[in-house]
Amino acid sequence: MRIRRPVVLLGLLAMLGLAAGVAPATAQDRDTLVIALDTLGAMVMDPIADTRAPHAHYHAPVWDSLVGFDFDKGGIGPGVAERWEGAPDGKSWTFHLRKGLKFHNGDPVTAHDVKFSLERKMSPESIASGAAALRRAIDKIDVVDDHTVRVHTKGVIPHFVASLSRAVFMEGTVMPKKYIESVGVKGFREKPIGSGPWKFVRLVPGDRIEYEAVTTPHWRGTPQFKRMVLLLVPEQSTRIAMVRTGEASIASIGPDAIKEAQAGGMRIVSVPGTMQAVYQFWGTYKPEAKGSPVTDVRVREALSLAIDRQQIIDHVMGKQARWPIAFATFRYSSDVTIPRWEDWAKTSLRYDPARAKKLLADAGYPNGFKLTFWNTALPGTPFMVQIGEAVAGFWEKIGVKVEMKTVEWGVFDPQTRGEQKGLAATASMYRTAGRPEPAPRYTTFTSKGVQHIFGDTKDCPALCQEVDKVYESVVSEKDDARRLAATNKMLEVVANSWMAVPIVEGVGLWAVNPKRVGQFKPIPGRHEFGDVAERMPRADQKPW
Repeated sequence: MRIRRPVVLLGLLAMLGLAAGVAPATAQDRDTLVIALDTLGAMVMDPIADTRAPHAHYHAPVWDSLVGFDFDKGGIGPGVAERWEGAPDGKSWTFHLRKGLKFHNGDPVTAHDVKFSLERKMSPESIASGAAALRRAIDKIDVVDDHTVRVHTKGVIPHFVASLSRAVFMEGTVMPKKYIESVGVKGFREKPIGSGPWKFVRLVPGDRIEYEAVTTPHWRGTPQFKRMVLLLVPEQSTRIAMVRTGEASIASIGPDAIKEAQAGGMRIVSVPGTMQAVYQFWGTYKPEAKGSPVTDVRVREALSLAIDRQQIIDHVMGKQARWPIAFATFRYSSDVTIPRWEDWAKTSLRYDPARAKKLLADAGYPNGFKLTFWNTALPGTPFMVQIGEAVAGFWEKIGVKVEMKTVEWGVFDPQTRGEQKGLAATASMYRTAGRPEPAPRYTTFTSKGVQHIFGDTKDCPALCQEVDKVYESVVSEKDDARRLAATNKMLEVVANSWMAVPIVEGVGLWAVNPKRVGQFKPIPGRHEFGDVAERMPRADQKPW
């Protein structure tokens, strides 16, 4: 099926209001799910050859993952492995695979494929973003029988299972050993097969990827559409126009496009818990930060109390955001006492400018001070800049004179590594992604972390030493109850420092043509629809 993008004429018609209705669909179109995306990454159909997150859009339809999702709550759940258990010593994990699962060429999915896939992900040829982590984590892999595989880890790694779920990333992708060894890497990339609910049909670089649905029942859901097309459409206005006219079924959008999409008769689907927008301070422990107001915890707390988060949710995020809880923590996070942190957030993240001014006065800054603020947006979340502007505006109201430096992420990111020259005693916008456990994100505060917010290996003051100790107790504890307590303690240390402060919990946003696609539920924390498309009904069908 060939799908054409709207041209200038379509844009003019839309502007004149002549394209406000949904164009009638042909029988063929009703059988095809068209999703318009702002990015499709490297568009390489091989799980070891892409390092960018968008491959969750286009790899997930074809390949299953060893560990899956909890489709209702978010976080991890069964995948190719129906269940798993850790060894008493915490140094190995045994995965029990589904029986009857087959690759698209009819070959059965076995433990040999799982072993092959993990080893291929770890191979020198792999540029997958998690390859190095797997190499550090895995000691050896044993095939117990055709449906049982045991992975031995280099020490106790309590969060190892989560790392093999697409709820974290793509490292658990299960590939066909026999097929790859038969056709070679080149043949596999040209005609990839997996065990997912969609078969690969065609890739047009820089334009689209096409799929056809499997015809037999699939554990993730048997697609209701016969075909699916992922289109690369960088311009948001064009994506919206395509959904409005029925040329696309679904499109990714940002908060700024919500009103336009709704005015065009589209349904908005929001995916909860996909990210947190935060601000954080840099290098407060460094000698060059001595005497800076932001080295005082009272000042840092005051800056949080000055922010009206509900105003940001309502006006910047178009009411499509949530009140955040602790740093890198979401309602589906494990190893955390969620009610405790929901209660904390209601009080500690409140809007209280009077208290903020008092804290500044107590710290010796009744008339405010100057603060350099790096306003930047990580890829895929351009609205972070608007959030940063709102934050700076609230700070100005309590007397802080903000020197705003709005920079591209590609310019700012290199500054956050190494010695971080020029960042000491400054603040910046930042983002955390939705993940099942918060612990991996807390490396940012440790002395060995890339960002080393509290201190580095050469200069690790008391707070740095405390977070190093508690972080180690989290990532090395195999007892669930003790790890829960340690994780809560880790969150508490960071929260009380006011060094990295949540602003809002963001959502993934999609515009849906209701005459093409019926009601469906996204997976909390997973913005990409690569694991959701097979659960989408046509407009005339009942919800999943």
